[in-house]
Amino acid sequence: MVWSRTNQLIAAAAAELGARAEPLGREHTDYFMRLSHGERSAIVSKTRSPFLTQVAQGLANNKHLSRELLRARALPCAEGVLVDEAGDIAGPVVRALLARHGRLVVKPNWGNRGVGVATDVRDLATLARARERARAIDLDEEVLVEPFIAGTNLRVAVIAGEALAAVEVVRPTLQAGRSAAAQVAALNRDARRGTWSTPSLCPIDQIEADEDLAGHLEVYELDLEAAIPDGREVEITGDELAVIDRTEEVHPEWLAVAASACDLLGVDVGGVDLRGPLAAFAGPPAAAQGSALLLEVNVVPALHLHALPTEGRARPVFAAFVAYCLQLPGAPPPRAQVRV
Repeated sequence: MVWSRTNQLIAAAAAELGARAEPLGREHTDYFMRLSHGERSAIVSKTRSPFLTQVAQGLANNKHLSRELLRARALPCAEGVLVDEAGDIAGPVVRALLARHGRLVVKPNWGNRGVGVATDVRDLATLARARERARAIDLDEEVLVEPFIAGTNLRVAVIAGEALAAVEVVRPTLQAGRSAAAQVAALNRDARRGTWSTPSLCPIDQIEADEDLAGHLEVYELDLEAAIPDGREVEITGDELAVIDRTEEVHPEWLAVAASACDLLGVDVGGVDLRGPLAAFAGPPAAAQGSALLLEVNVVPALHLHALPTEGRARPVFAAFVAYCLQLPGAPPPRAQVRV
């Protein structure tokens, strides 16, 4: 039996706290684990706590609805247009958004791990291709179209109402002059990249070009084996080039925004995505004047990003997760309750 990276980190944190992490049944499954400490016991699903409700999980997974509710509570969330299966991606509302911002992002409304996300979309033809790909992936064939926000990706880990860590997530970008396949092969030679088939504690993953990247490139009318034309570059969404701890650099008010977003949606263990210029996160949200915004709350928060950064200090987020799930002395009480 080999646990995934996340479950290996949970088990190690449990051991440090004097707790046990064991398989739930006779047949191995990576989706469930039993934590125990004395008479205390809890079943977790990777980093989903035993207190997370299905309502809260579904609400957070619906990017458009959850963002609308958070904006109504005055949190600085990005705007967006929801296009359902019968909607017109080239309709007046989306056209106005494109005219106003010049660059858009298209994503499945119920997306996961960046799959199906197209960034830096600048014309209606690319928009249509991005919509078809995102729609095919989405649970309800719904697509969210939003402005492209310049800057960096910031992920904040929130556990039991407290924002404990923040990292900058740098995405790989394919450059002009070489094929995507050749550039991915070079990226995969990085010794810090592990594989899904052989789980390890490598901080970042191999890029699976044959699984998702080919479809991603088709949105931009590019081919995996052909050289990327001059003047073009493509961000690989859902993969990492570097993960840099920024916990001490993020202004407390941004951490409070992340914690409030999770609290309002009933997400007790979450990863909050923010995007904007890195310097904007050093000051309060009001000073950013809309250049940095909250994108979404994730109920599977990739806590390994904070425990295994490629640069900077590792944060004890897994110990906090185990202590919370087992309600060890000093741990915050359960918080999973929708409040919006």
